[in-house]
Amino acid sequence: MLKEIPIAEAQITSKTPSEDFRFASAVAEFSLLLSDSKFKGDASFDKILDRARHAKGEDLEGYRAEFIRLVETAQLIAPPTPPPPPAPGGSRPDEDDL
Repeated sequence: MLKEIPIAEAQITSKTPSEDFRFASAVAEFSLLLSDSKFKGDASFDKILDRARHAKGEDLEGYRAEFIRLVETAQLIAPPTPPPPPAPGGSRPDEDDL
């Protein structure tokens, strides 16, 4: 027999995601960025670090701090992001101008 229990939306949602959820989202975003996923959107090391640092919370075992150091290291060794292409009709500076 299937039993149904109604639950009010207020009981299952929160206006602010939990610290754990926010930290987990930083880990997921890091994965998308490293794999150059088509789902990465506007992911960046800076955004990942900001979210992870603000959601670090109590880190008794040091795993969250270790993740933050990992992202910092990856940011240092990552190839530079290429500049965005020029706007249509725009021009890029000539090499002589640089």
